[in-house]
Amino acid sequence: MQYIDTNVIIYAIENHPKYGKACKKILEDVESGTLEVSASILVLVELINVLVKVNKILKKQGKKALNLKDNTEAVLSLPITWIDLDFFIIEKASEYRYNINGVDYVHIATMEINSISEIISADEDLDVIKTIERTDPLKY
Repeated sequence: MQYIDTNVIIYAIENHPKYGKACKKILEDVESGTLEVSASILVLVELINVLVKVNKILKKQGKKALNLKDNTEAVLSLPITWIDLDFFIIEKASEYRYNINGVDYVHIATMEINSISEIISADEDLDVIKTIERTDPLKY
């Protein structure tokens, strides 16, 4: 089982010019059961946050907003093993001193506590963490 990072989902939804096609393929494999993944429920929080930000930008550009509810329901319909946050994960995350985004500490702690050592993510900053192996969506 691999961990799936928020950016994979976001890039598929927004059809990112570089990662969109690869991320859609990953989600198709998750949907078909070819790829088993897990994620913290923090991914859902990040998803909603990013979609709200994207919609603000689209509104300023006079473009149609992404449907927050439909996109969230689509993600929730995927056979992803969702891992709840708990105090143990937060406590573990607070111990790290990596030079990465603090939110990623929670993802790393979730992975570590659940014995997951592989993550699919476009975030190259995660490469500094030697206890995990990152698969870039373009190399999936």
